[in-house]
Amino acid sequence: MGIVQLDYLPRAPFAPLHYRTQRWAGLVCHRRAGKTVACVNEIVARSIHTPKKNARYAYIAPFYRQAKDVAWVYLKEAVQGIAVKVRESDLRVELPNGAWITLYGADNPNALRGLYLDGVVLDEYGDCRPSLWAEVILPTLTDRKGWAIFIGTPKGKNHFYKIMMRAKAEAKWYHMILKASDSGIIDQEELDEMRSQMTADQYAQELECSFEAAVVGTYYADMIKIMEDNFSISPDVGIYDPNLPVSVSSDIGFTDSTALWFWQVTHSGPEMIDYYENDGKKLQHYADLLESKPYDYDKIYLPHDAKATTFQTGRSTIEQFIDLGFPAKMVPKLAVQHGIEAARFMLPKIKINSVNCEQGVEALRAYRRSFNEITQAFGKVPFHDWSSNGADSFRYFSLVSKEALPEKPKERNLQQELLKAPEYTLDELWKEKEDGSWRNRILRL
Repeated sequence: MGIVQLDYLPRAPFAPLHYRTQRWAGLVCHRRAGKTVACVNEIVARSIHTPKKNARYAYIAPFYRQAKDVAWVYLKEAVQGIAVKVRESDLRVELPNGAWITLYGADNPNALRGLYLDGVVLDEYGDCRPSLWAEVILPTLTDRKGWAIFIGTPKGKNHFYKIMMRAKAEAKWYHMILKASDSGIIDQEELDEMRSQMTADQYAQELECSFEAAVVGTYYADMIKIMEDNFSISPDVGIYDPNLPVSVSSDIGFTDSTALWFWQVTHSGPEMIDYYENDGKKLQHYADLLESKPYDYDKIYLPHDAKATTFQTGRSTIEQFIDLGFPAKMVPKLAVQHGIEAARFMLPKIKINSVNCEQGVEALRAYRRSFNEITQAFGKVPFHDWSSNGADSFRYFSLVSKEALPEKPKERNLQQELLKAPEYTLDELWKEKEDGSWRNRILRL
């Protein structure tokens, strides 16, 4: 292959990205900075110059449709006159050296399993499920020592925040935070206009790359932060006690993920000790998982639709769980909003192990209301994404666990008790005064 000239001139802030030597990179960039264009051209440049045979590269967005809408046009422009094949149906281009570049959506992680990759860009990683990197993407890079770039906009201290903190701390990572006030990409007049029409938190998050800004529309993010600050979510709580039974709440997904929260009831209330989530697995997989745990199960709560019979077996999910020997029970069917209110009621009253339940905590942090782009208003129903299953399972826990809260001791009303005290004759009162027994009566009240 001869000399290939890319029709791409990087914006000044992104030049160091293209010259980096680190294998891993984390970028937080303000809106309209051009991070997607820079990263798509980064993939193209590395694909063209790779010495590897049959190299494979990927750009991954939270949703397949998002990858198509955001990056496909940029990719086709970048390889115009270079690519030997452009496959619209697969969102894939092939270069003269045999390298492929493909766009994927994180909403279908099974499409990525079994692949090998020489490089990958994860766009808006904070909107992807936390397990995507370690369980799905990282294994695709190991044997060919592929590279990865994480890019996005802050949305609270989620798993993308943790990646950025690692990138900042470790020399083997490339790290960049590009604020609108520093980049010079958007002129000041436009920034002033945006500031005038956005809330302070929105501007701080979208333009100034602040992980501290409140995430608009989330149900529990504010409560999760408070719990982390007061160590109700930490590695030192929610430690499994073999002397106590374990209960499980589940959101069984037949077309998407299944999420399980495990908890024990202690003297101070429920403590979440474990969490598990997977997708594309049959019921037997989860039965085997439950059996493999060292737990003595008290109750395994299933969603109300678990009573429906399946086409494959002709039996309901709850029947199958009971037949397998598990103490299965149905969760009451209540409105989603009632469950969300129950979850907000329970969160300040429980403890969560931050290590075993990390993915579940991130699901609760990210769970948010749907947003109507036309009316510019939040809807009454939750937005369905990767966080929904973990949040739904926690909602079921909240609906069935209120009785597990320790009872508050009733405050004594001495005035009322004295009014209800038995009546005494005048002689009895004089007798108690003489022998001192009146003191005992007062102490008993």
